Amino acid sequence: NGKEPVRKRVRKMGRKVSYDEKIEIVKWVLKHNHDYKQAAQKFDITYSRAYAWTQKYEQANDWTALKDRRGKTRSRQPADREKQLLKEIRDLKAKLREREVRLPSQKN
Repeated sequence: NGKEPVRKRVRKMGRKVSYDEKIEIVKWVLKHNHDYKQAAQKFDITYSRAYAWTQKYEQANDWTALKDRRGKTRSRQPADREKQLLKEIRDLKAKLREREVRLPSQKN
């Protein structure tokens, strides 16, 4: 064949951007008539990140929309937690009773 194998381009991970920096970027984009391309160059991020953060803010009209919540669990309602603990207690008591029945008392 004689052709060299085609190499796939490995995408570079974007740099880490803090919550405060996201706010600064979105404010800049809004002040500069939604110029995402210029924001991307100025802040060393991608066009799509500038666009996505601005859209998130505009839809929610709340800066907390820019927070990264990945890996965070939803908070449970106290009633759910109480039910879960009561079930756990019942299960443990049942296991204990089962163990006492299987292993006769070893008292002398």
